[in-house]
Amino acid sequence: MENVISQFVAAIQASTNMATNTLDSNHRTTNLLHDADQLFRLCTASFWASLEMEERREVRGTLCLCSPDSTLLAKAFTSPVPVTVPNLVALLTASPRTPLAVHVGLEGSAIWGVLDSEPDGLLRLRIAGNGTLLVSRSRRVLALLHKGKVSIPVAADEASLSHLIAQALGKDNFQESRPNVPAKLIRVGTTMIRHGHGGTLVLVPPDDQSWKRSVRFRFSFDEDSAKLLQASVHDFEVGTSEALRNYDDLVAGRESASIIALREQYEALNFLRTFNQSLLRRVGDLSLIDGAVVMDLDLCLLGFGAKLLFGPEDFLVTTLNAVTGEAREQVSLEELGGTRHQSAARFVYGNRSTEVFVVSQDGRLSLFSWSERMHCVAVVQKLEHFIWEYRTS
Repeated sequence: MENVISQFVAAIQASTNMATNTLDSNHRTTNLLHDADQLFRLCTASFWASLEMEERREVRGTLCLCSPDSTLLAKAFTSPVPVTVPNLVALLTASPRTPLAVHVGLEGSAIWGVLDSEPDGLLRLRIAGNGTLLVSRSRRVLALLHKGKVSIPVAADEASLSHLIAQALGKDNFQESRPNVPAKLIRVGTTMIRHGHGGTLVLVPPDDQSWKRSVRFRFSFDEDSAKLLQASVHDFEVGTSEALRNYDDLVAGRESASIIALREQYEALNFLRTFNQSLLRRVGDLSLIDGAVVMDLDLCLLGFGAKLLFGPEDFLVTTLNAVTGEAREQVSLEELGGTRHQSAARFVYGNRSTEVFVVSQDGRLSLFSWSERMHCVAVVQKLEHFIWEYRTS
């Protein structure tokens, strides 16, 4: 394990060297990032803490590498706490969602407090699962230690992940026509991972109804209810564009701009943003009962508890590892996983204009799609590794 953690440390330091302009300028933090031995000790303690249980709860949480003078809001300890496995277990159990602040103390790396506000651009070391560590910055996953292996993601944020999928499956037009949809789907997928039940989200084209013969709804929505999320998202996007124009008018000194009106507009937008996020979480919650949630690509929510109908065909698929970019051809359905995964593959095989997201009970997120480029069902796996930041927001 020491060799693997050493590789992980090397990956952290490599990412640090590529982005020195965003690092904390305080020497204590900089020294920790560049001291391979101290960083190794920090990562080793975090790894062993990830395997511990505290009051029957798994240890999860985040360490943010920063010093007291680089953050405005933090609760500092009277004395820094040494980074040890017992201390990490105790503090992360007490603060699983609020990051611990770490830098180099007088006797090695130390936890000096709990952050209530994080400056942009700082590195975060996250315990994301049993034996799973990742380092990120500004919602970008820079390196991942998982199942005894270190990976440098080829698609480390929402935009590049969307591009990776579009390129791999030959669906560049979808990315161009609906650039904001991937972010919305990430929110739904995050909720499905959080609730621990797993689930299936079927995405259908708004201009093709042929999929209906393969879906039997248990619960479906009327037209106005189906369009609630779509209308809310549209209002937010239009309002944002208008607010930006008004801000430009204000800066330019045009008479039409009003600071009071602009403030009211931003307050309304904040309400809409929160409302949209709530609606997206509710979509994910609908997967708590058996059956698929069905939504079209214009974000109309059609129904849930749906049974997917498909034939008995047996065929081979291609898988794409979203973390490493590795592709495997001629993969059997049995290798994909349980009933949810095999059903999704068969549904897409029979309805090639649809996409299906599947979340397993252990939190794995996969996308099933028909690839015209490869002329087969393609399965993009390990998508869960790109949404850890969203899971704690």
